[in-house]
Amino acid sequence: MSWNPQQQAMLSAMGYTLYRQAGAAPEADAVPPQAAVPARASDRLLQALVRAAGGRDLAALGLPPMEQLRASGAAKRALWPRLRALRRSR
Repeated sequence: MSWNPQQQAMLSAMGYTLYRQAGAAPEADAVPPQAAVPARASDRLLQALVRAAGGRDLAALGLPPMEQLRASGAAKRALWPRLRALRRSR
């Protein structure tokens, strides 16, 4: 399937890998997968947290390090009540 550069950037931001048919030449106007997405925004866990917070500032949550949050179910469970309170506060 042929995706325009904006679609490629959005799919890349969502974590999808775009494949090309073998032997197909790359499009001249193709956007490199990470060019349209800041390095920090490419983190899928962080993107999910931003969506769950409804776009609000995550600084109020006092997030643990992302490695700890990924590895620990208890850390994730402890985060949800604070996340809900953040969403209710505004």
